[in-house]
Amino acid sequence: MRCRVLLLVLALRAGAANATLDQHFQTRVRPFVAQYCAGCHSGPAPAGGFNLKAYTSLEQVRQGFAHWEFVRTRLAAREMPPEAMPQPPDGARQQVIDWIEAVRKEARKQAGDPGIVLTRRLSNAEYDYTIRDLTGQDLRPAREFPVDPANPEGFDNSGESLTMSAALLNKYLQAARSVADHLVFKPDGLDFAPHPMLVETDRDKYAVQRILNFYLRQPTDFADYFEAAWRYRYRAALGKRAATLASTASEARVSPKYLPMVWEILHDPDPLGPIARLQAMWNELPAPGTGSEEVVRAQCREMRKYVRRIRRETGMQFAAPRARGLVAGSQPLLYWKNLQFALHRRESDPEALRNDTDPPEPPPVVPKYPDLHQEAAPRWAALVGVERARDRELSVPADDRRRYEAAFARFASVFPDGFYVSERGRYFPDDSEDKGRLLSAGYHNTMGYFRDDQPLMEVILDDQGRQELNRLWNEFDFIAAYTERTWVQYFFNQSGEVEGKGAEAGSPRPADHEVTDEAVIMALKQAYLDRAAGIPPKGGLSEAELRRLPGEPRREQVVKSDPVAPEAIRSFFDGINATLRGLEKEHREAEPKQLVALLGFAERAYRRPLADAERADLRAYYRKLRDADGLSQEAALRETVVSVLMSPDVLYRVDPLDAAGGSTSPIRPLAPYALAGRLSYFLWASMPDRQLMAHAASGDLEKREVLLAEVRRMVQDPRVHGMAAEFGGNWLDFRHFETNNTVDRDRFPEFNHDLREAMFQEPVRFLENMMRNNASILDLLYGDYTFVNPTLASHYGMPPVTGDTSTWVRVDDAGKYERGGILPMAVFLTENSPGLRTSPVKRGYWVVHRVLGQVIPPPPPVVPELPSDESKTELPLRDMLARHRSNPVCAACHAKFDAFGLAFEGYGPVGQARTNDLAGRPVDAHATFPGGGEGAGLQGLRDYIREHRQADFIDTFIRKLLAYALNRSLELTDEPLVEETGRRLASQGYRFEPLVEAIVTSPQFRNQRNPHFEPPVKVTRR
Repeated sequence: MRCRVLLLVLALRAGAANATLDQHFQTRVRPFVAQYCAGCHSGPAPAGGFNLKAYTSLEQVRQGFAHWEFVRTRLAAREMPPEAMPQPPDGARQQVIDWIEAVRKEARKQAGDPGIVLTRRLSNAEYDYTIRDLTGQDLRPAREFPVDPANPEGFDNSGESLTMSAALLNKYLQAARSVADHLVFKPDGLDFAPHPMLVETDRDKYAVQRILNFYLRQPTDFADYFEAAWRYRYRAALGKRAATLASTASEARVSPKYLPMVWEILHDPDPLGPIARLQAMWNELPAPGTGSEEVVRAQCREMRKYVRRIRRETGMQFAAPRARGLVAGSQPLLYWKNLQFALHRRESDPEALRNDTDPPEPPPVVPKYPDLHQEAAPRWAALVGVERARDRELSVPADDRRRYEAAFARFASVFPDGFYVSERGRYFPDDSEDKGRLLSAGYHNTMGYFRDDQPLMEVILDDQGRQELNRLWNEFDFIAAYTERTWVQYFFNQSGEVEGKGAEAGSPRPADHEVTDEAVIMALKQAYLDRAAGIPPKGGLSEAELRRLPGEPRREQVVKSDPVAPEAIRSFFDGINATLRGLEKEHREAEPKQLVALLGFAERAYRRPLADAERADLRAYYRKLRDADGLSQEAALRETVVSVLMSPDVLYRVDPLDAAGGSTSPIRPLAPYALAGRLSYFLWASMPDRQLMAHAASGDLEKREVLLAEVRRMVQDPRVHGMAAEFGGNWLDFRHFETNNTVDRDRFPEFNHDLREAMFQEPVRFLENMMRNNASILDLLYGDYTFVNPTLASHYGMPPVTGDTSTWVRVDDAGKYERGGILPMAVFLTENSPGLRTSPVKRGYWVVHRVLGQVIPPPPPVVPELPSDESKTELPLRDMLARHRSNPVCAACHAKFDAFGLAFEGYGPVGQARTNDLAGRPVDAHATFPGGGEGAGLQGLRDYIREHRQADFIDTFIRKLLAYALNRSLELTDEPLVEETGRRLASQGYRFEPLVEAIVTSPQFRNQRNPHFEPPVKVTRR
């Protein structure tokens, strides 16, 4: 009750004050405007871009107070009306100034008012970031959207400017479908790929790359283990006396499971053969000392080279088994060959060793096949060849051969001939190869995949790693169905060999799902077994009949089967059948899991828990697509994902009120999930993560200590890059520089895509560093450091940076190169140059308006243009600009910013440091700043700002960040927060985190106007 009475009293007082202000507006201010201002500031094209005559009420003045604040400053400075126009009496001028001040003071009584924050769609950038964090992939579906308009504060994240049209809605639909095309269907749910997943090659690429990436992340370089063993050997000398093999492995980032195996063989008590040689090389490694680590590293690489050579020479060798009636490259036979290699990579071939008393081995000869037709032998030898003779120079004592064979076996068990096989060429009978078929089984006519990584599983990976690799291979077949596809291709392309004709001849081709039936697979297995056993197919010829045919018979028609051939055939077909049956079951069991995952996706997309009705609606829509529309599981889930992404809960920022409070208060706290969203879109320009959502779910986000802890966590997260790019890019006007095409590429060929991108990234990385490391915002002006990649370092004349364009380093002595902070960054210097010359006007205006926040009216409609090409001018730009300022119409404004731009004359049109202009004249970067201060170049500009304009910069930074955080233009009621935040920053070294904390703990950020508020009943006196 007392609260309602207080509200009533405040309302009555406010009403009385408003009545007085409104009366004075109508009787004093409007007549003043009509007489002295409306001549220029009215009509369809008012001067300065604002129409003062359009303001007819006090409320309109409050909503557009920025214009009236500008009026106050210009009246107080006697800059308006212009000198040539009639001037008002001093008393009338002061009355208007006082009235504007009174409006400001009255508004301060409402300090903390959250203002009107319109429900709005996500900006293009926010949509892209949200899709990135929702899917885990940087898909950027808004890249084809029209550019978002900015609000009066210069930001594109407010309802004042973000609208939705029918054309834009259609683009969102296209974007949603493109996102859904990236869906990955897994046994336990859903995921997204970096590329569309609509065709077989897309799915193969996705699954293969994941496995290859896993392989490449594993520590499989022998040299790394030799070096780690050396560090453990000399642990005391290296200052790590307490080190263990496990801790050494962890520090060296090698496998703690494999390092002890390497250590053990390096200390084998009975070294023979390659073990003895390896130990000798090991013992030659120098002890720690000056320069020893480089020597050790090089010698460890030599040890690695030796191990690899020995394993190449002693690895087990297998040929595909021979089977009557089957070509040597038949899949069952090649599969068996691949399997033998995979199972024996940690073994040594005793046949690779020869006794040191054996005579030199003769050159290889064409073998004679007693079971092969005489005329077929030469043809077969030419086509199939023989296994190439291995290097037989590994001599061992004949009387001690068994011990040496055991030593080679021990060596091979520690050093496999490969931890994994990442690519395999096609099988050709003449031994030619087609490299680059990743994870390939090496089949000739069909694409197939084969897993060969047993040594990695056995000696490198821990339990978690083995589980992950098994999962990746299982998901490969689930996602890409490669076993089924390989089988179907095989059935139609090769199975005809057992029938004596092409498989697609004769009757119409059956459906793929019929081909994968167990009965079909088992029948074909039996046909292969019969063929290998010499039983001719129905209608085929016997071996004796084949031999009587004229001409040369095919080798596979006359060769006898190896004993292992039936086993290879059974293993192949039984394995195919078991895999297909398992996948069928797995797909059935995955369907409900994928639907549950879709509901989880919707909840994260909505950025709040789903209501029961929403869950039911999504399930019903999915079931309709499956049952009524007959869509497959994948198609139905894609359509449901599209419906989720098109929901207003995804496309719009909706801030529901806290459930408590009813309509008794004009201001209400944001609901927990709304507060989480406001915080994440402020700091990340993206959706909340799971931790922030968990705090919203528990309801403790409203606690100050929890909120501030989340702020500190979030500003140190890499996703703060979003705020650096969107806040910084819009405030400093470089957000769209990546599409800048104003530079003349013929005149400045160095301005290529890489340089343009590097220029754009420099301020983003500078701001991100400031945010994540809680640096002072004054570093933006005075910092003696910047960030460069190799391209930008070259452009700036800095020492070379090693790496590619993604390699960025901090340069702490940037002042030596006339860099440091944002002022001399090439992106701003280039953005504010016309193309073939510099522009002191644009550069100066950028500093004064964007960096220092000074409001300057736009130029008159007709302004003389300076020459476009500096190299063809008779006078320096400085002199031509002085002529331009001689025009009284131009002088007043140019006096405010030209000097700031002249200080940058030491930088060319694309931001390169220079001592001469494009016409070859020495440049003059001296400037006389407003108020009479003088300086030259970057340092002169910094000194002037530090002494005269630093407060303007701080005030501008606070206002811009607050407007960005609140998603609206600032209002009069925000002034106390701006002033208090400025005082707080001054006491804390102007560091970034206190500024963010002041904003997120403010009533404006945490609250919202209550649309259900019932104002106090107006009391009428009688």
